[in-house]
Amino acid sequence: MKFLLSAVIASAALSSVAAECNNMCSGHGSCGANDMCTCYRNWRGNDCSERTCQYGEAFVDSAQGDLNHDGKVDMSTVNTQWDDSAFEQYGTGFAAGEAHAYMECSNKGLCDRATGECVCFDGYEGSACQRTVCPNNCSGHGVCRNIVDLTNALTTTSSSGAFTQTTASTARHSYNLWDGLNNQACVCDFGYSGYSCEKRLCPKNADPLDDGKVYETQQLVITTAADRAGTTGYFTLTYVDNYGESWTTSAIGPLALETVGQSATAAAAQIDAALEAIPNGIVQDTTVACTATSATVLTCTVQFTNNAGDLNQLTSTVGAGTASVTPSTTITGTTVLKECSGRGICDYESGICKCFRGYRTDDCHLQHALAF
Repeated sequence: MKFLLSAVIASAALSSVAAECNNMCSGHGSCGANDMCTCYRNWRGNDCSERTCQYGEAFVDSAQGDLNHDGKVDMSTVNTQWDDSAFEQYGTGFAAGEAHAYMECSNKGLCDRATGECVCFDGYEGSACQRTVCPNNCSGHGVCRNIVDLTNALTTTSSSGAFTQTTASTARHSYNLWDGLNNQACVCDFGYSGYSCEKRLCPKNADPLDDGKVYETQQLVITTAADRAGTTGYFTLTYVDNYGESWTTSAIGPLALETVGQSATAAAAQIDAALEAIPNGIVQDTTVACTATSATVLTCTVQFTNNAGDLNQLTSTVGAGTASVTPSTTITGTTVLKECSGRGICDYESGICKCFRGYRTDDCHLQHALAF
């Protein structure tokens, strides 16, 4: 009997000495006092069998509290690295208690503990669900960009308020709020608009019934080389349309660069033809007149007789035989650019205007009968 009692006591003592943590901490932690696992980084759970998913700045958040149950909530210091023992993490640069702390899956997804990957809610993407999704992948007519990219590229290119993309550092704007890299939006291709670039834009022009219409007139001062006979020089003109897209003409010359007095008429015809040859009817109609103001200077006026609004000023690129081409605006257009000229309804699926009765052309700007 004494032997049996001694064996039981010895067995109990042996089991106390050989006690083990659950599942041997799954090989992802170390067993410590009180049979408690201390998990390695990126593992969690009582037996360290669950993976930790990536963290990101939370889109929505609440007060953190005492995450490690040490009886203290001291948020006066902002942690920027993992605390392996506490797993307490607060957003870099944020004041105590503010939202957008670092949270698992950015609080916009659920963690798959078996794989350690975030399963994002609808509308969010990324390894930590840290980005919004652009709707419908911008319908194949645009690209998805975050706020920082958008603001860095935004600049005004004309007095009419047209915007375009640029890489000029002087034109960049800073966006320093927390969601600069998190929220995304579609940047539509030219000719498309809408939340997901799903709308195809219709052509625009001035309302044919608007009174006091003034179309824009610009001037080109062309200075040629001293010896113009037989020169093969040329220049090109670039026009920026109302959507911010640039269009460059074919080479203009060499007639405009020969004896000025003899080639003023030919130069006007070439400039007129080059502008109207820009595809897609971007420059619909122009009237060009040139005058030889000296032996080496040709002054040309370009009236845009069908492009409404305050237009972007022409720019030029010169080739051999041309000293300079200086564009300027002499009469600013005062007409108002309207979708379907205000005389039709746009079908955003096709980008075609449905003109009201009595109006025609692709932008409904011509009246061919009494409208009623």
